[in-house]
Amino acid sequence: MFLYQIVDNHIKILGYRGYDGVVRVPERIGNRTVKELSAYAFSCGWGRDAMLARVGSEILVCDEEGNPVTAEETDLPPEINCEKLKALYLPDTIRKIGNYAFYNCFDLAHLQCYSSIENLGSGLFTGCTGIRSLDIHIVAEKRSCMEEILAELHQELYINYYSPKGNARLVFPEMFEESVEHTPARITIREMHGCGHMYRYCFEHTEFQFHKYDALFPHALVQERESVTAALVLGRLYTPVDLYDQDREIYEDYLTDHMTAAGKAALADEDPDLFLWLAREYGQDRKTFDGLVDLAGEADRTEVLSALMEMRRRRFPAVKRKFSLS
Repeated sequence: MFLYQIVDNHIKILGYRGYDGVVRVPERIGNRTVKELSAYAFSCGWGRDAMLARVGSEILVCDEEGNPVTAEETDLPPEINCEKLKALYLPDTIRKIGNYAFYNCFDLAHLQCYSSIENLGSGLFTGCTGIRSLDIHIVAEKRSCMEEILAELHQELYINYYSPKGNARLVFPEMFEESVEHTPARITIREMHGCGHMYRYCFEHTEFQFHKYDALFPHALVQERESVTAALVLGRLYTPVDLYDQDREIYEDYLTDHMTAAGKAALADEDPDLFLWLAREYGQDRKTFDGLVDLAGEADRTEVLSALMEMRRRRFPAVKRKFSLS
């Protein structure tokens, strides 16, 4: 059940109660559009308590489908906030998210949103160290909030990027700051570690620039773990939106030398088609292909092994032995 308030003839979500940490915010409640998430909507503590106290008797309740209901406090399920929030799906109608809406939601692992959010509150992702994957839907001809979101999340991120020009899988490496005291000068210097901060600058007028992203690969190659670079390369080759030929060659050269890491990254992905694509497109020689088959077998991925066996039978047919009596 969602707690909400009517503001200027649209809906502001105040919170959610339920038994599942996966929350899908509806586009409409009754005949009104859901446009806001309140400050502290999914946090807990004094900030949320103060917010609800201010709304007071204006708090309304609806079910998961957005149908208004009447419910007594004793009938309401437990609150879903902080560590109880696991995944959040926001509709394309959301235009504003209040301050600290996800404060200390450290078990929040996945977020889906649209780039058309116009106002992101301060401290929005404070304590959200568990977020690893995002689905971002790009709305054409509107200012994108993607850059703002990435700037707030310093951890390693795996993003499904959906746009009118095509869909892409993007990896943004981790970044973190360190304050170093320079005693003789009596100053503190902030040092940035990891190349993730450079990847978060790949925007022009809030629009993501693929060519800038691809140009940073030499930095990732030196500074990041092999598992990260392999996943990044897989994503770009599998979804080559605006991928220049020279960047494709660089990625494919990397793949040739790191096929085992790429195979492990593909197996770790939720989409089994990624591993089959890797075998189909880049397992052209028998040794490489058999190596991928061994990886799938070691990982006990029976759902892909049968497809691999059929692929191997067609690609490398058995040679019939010829016998001669002479």
